[in-house]
Amino acid sequence: MTKVSLNAEKLETAIAQIREVATDAEGARTSINFQFNSAEVSLSDSNFSSDASTAIENLNLRADEIESCKDEIVRLNESGIASMNADGVITYNLPDTVTINSSKDLSSVVQAEIDAEKAKNADPDELLDLMNGSVADHQNDEVYAAAFADAMGPEGMANLAYMIDKDRQYQLENLPDYDPNDPDSDKGTRWERTNDAWLSAQATLSICFGTATSSSAWTPQHRSEYAEELAELVTDEDQPYYMPLGFNLLLEGANRTAANTVELDGEAAQAGGVFNKYFLQDLGHAVEAHEKTCEGNPAWQSQRMKASPPEGSVGDWDPMAGILTAMGRQPDAALDFLAPPVDYRATEQTVEVDGTTWEWLKGREWDSSGFEALSAAFAGASEHRRLTTGTEDERAAWITEQAVVDMAGRKDGLWTDASRQNAAVVLANSMQEIDEAASERDNSDPPTLFVEGQPARWEEAHWGEIRLLMQETLKDDVALLTVSDAAGRFASQRLDSSLDELPADATYQDAYDQVSQTRYDDGCLLGYIQGAAEKGRGDEAAEKDATNQMILSAFGKGLSFIPGPQSAVASQALSIAESYMLDAAGDALPSNSEQAKEDAKDMQSAVKVRLLVETYAKLDERGYLPAGAYVNPDGKPYGYAWMDYDNQDGSHIDEEELLSSPENIAKFNSWITDPDLRGGVRARLESLQKGSRMAVRKGWSDV
Repeated sequence: MTKVSLNAEKLETAIAQIREVATDAEGARTSINFQFNSAEVSLSDSNFSSDASTAIENLNLRADEIESCKDEIVRLNESGIASMNADGVITYNLPDTVTINSSKDLSSVVQAEIDAEKAKNADPDELLDLMNGSVADHQNDEVYAAAFADAMGPEGMANLAYMIDKDRQYQLENLPDYDPNDPDSDKGTRWERTNDAWLSAQATLSICFGTATSSSAWTPQHRSEYAEELAELVTDEDQPYYMPLGFNLLLEGANRTAANTVELDGEAAQAGGVFNKYFLQDLGHAVEAHEKTCEGNPAWQSQRMKASPPEGSVGDWDPMAGILTAMGRQPDAALDFLAPPVDYRATEQTVEVDGTTWEWLKGREWDSSGFEALSAAFAGASEHRRLTTGTEDERAAWITEQAVVDMAGRKDGLWTDASRQNAAVVLANSMQEIDEAASERDNSDPPTLFVEGQPARWEEAHWGEIRLLMQETLKDDVALLTVSDAAGRFASQRLDSSLDELPADATYQDAYDQVSQTRYDDGCLLGYIQGAAEKGRGDEAAEKDATNQMILSAFGKGLSFIPGPQSAVASQALSIAESYMLDAAGDALPSNSEQAKEDAKDMQSAVKVRLLVETYAKLDERGYLPAGAYVNPDGKPYGYAWMDYDNQDGSHIDEEELLSSPENIAKFNSWITDPDLRGGVRARLESLQKGSRMAVRKGWSDV
């Protein structure tokens, strides 16, 4: 702490004197300029006037800065945090742990100190207003967040997270059947509103704390020391018994989704904080070291036994649940914690993964809450499945392979929507392995350009585990959409890559020969997803149609995603999942009730049409379609709304417009019988339906 003493009246006098000097200087500058101008003296090499103006402006700015700092110290005194003696001198202990570079930074520190003091003494209603008011307004302010976390201290932050949850539970349990202040709302509506308000407060605290750990206002040493003190709350059983609960809430926020999204009051919001990766690793290794060396039960289990009556599930107490959830939202931390290299100097060719931490976690008894956290960390680590020059994709492939095998063996009762959504990210980032399982294709063939552009692969094939995991995961709508969208991106990238391999003088015939096998594989991939989804969901009739519509919709959206050349499409699975969670919050996902009103569709036929459209659009874009394809047999341009004959940029087909109506698709099906196109891709793609049907059976299978 740095002791700051301030006499506001004397400082105001000094500030006034500074401004008076600035005013006198401006007068002198003006007078000098007037005299030079009157004497018609030229000072071409002199910058006197502009230099003087700059100096005067800086003097005034300095006076403003000092006054702003003075006002903040006075505000601290008025709030009761600073103190004033009989001589009017205000004394305040300024924290040394937060770097302050300006009056704005000081203002953030002061507001944080005031809010922290309020949080320590607030009743439930005051606390809710504070968290969803001032703290929420400043949750992304690095200096404020760091100062707030310091003012509360590690124990105070965990205690605050716990109290927010306890106040939420108490208000929900004691919600009256009738509220005279809100007579028009039923109890169910008020229950949801109250719950969302407290979850918003919980998310705000976590976000604010995450901002603090990533703030440049904290030094690396202070961040490490804070992590050490925070870890002691769950590794020392003499700490208050409820500390593990608060610890987890502080790191998780409102839920345990890797996509870090929660629906509050009908809108999507950030669920929790994004923490510094070293901070999370320090916490994880502290808990690991404690559990490997302690005698008897870990401290958090002993603390849990002190709760009377019992509170929460085992996963709510297990500190690794909070740490792993936060790691799911910080992929670097997840990868380095779950799959560190034995030697950080290793290369792609020599890297060996240290599986010690994973073996320790694998032996843990997870309940559904803890498993949500574990699956979140898997999802985060899997985000590194993109081609790199370092060892990240090799290590990500290793932990993703372990994750799929582990999750595939988990019983149905362990799964929740959150864990399915997390697992979907892992699957979406493992599309090359799903694709191989769908086509039952081995690695004996020479690698294509597309295969060479993919990240490191698993060491072994796990087709059975992939199928089982997909059957479980795809029960959730967001999970189904995430995997289907990723499959569409994968298929689009594969088609682009196959066309990239063609020589410069390739013909239309060469192009459709090249893409025919690609489209067959895409049909297998989509059919496999369909079969696994139908098996897991047990869909019948209208429900099956709704499932198929979701698959087609998301697959088509993925096909329309245009990445850069050879970019790692599948590595964006977390953002894909987040986008569908945002849609879910806005009720924008396809619903069974809506789809049940539609006639059942032949999934294989719909897949074929969708891939045909995308194929011809790509061939058009690349300039492979014959010139005669754009005119009818009479030599006149086709008058289709989705075809621009006169377009000069090389692209004549508007794919989005084409797919916008059944009438356009009917005209498209007629167009591809044009003599210049007949017998081309359409004929070669007849086998797509067969491959798709076969893959549906594979995805649906039990063995």
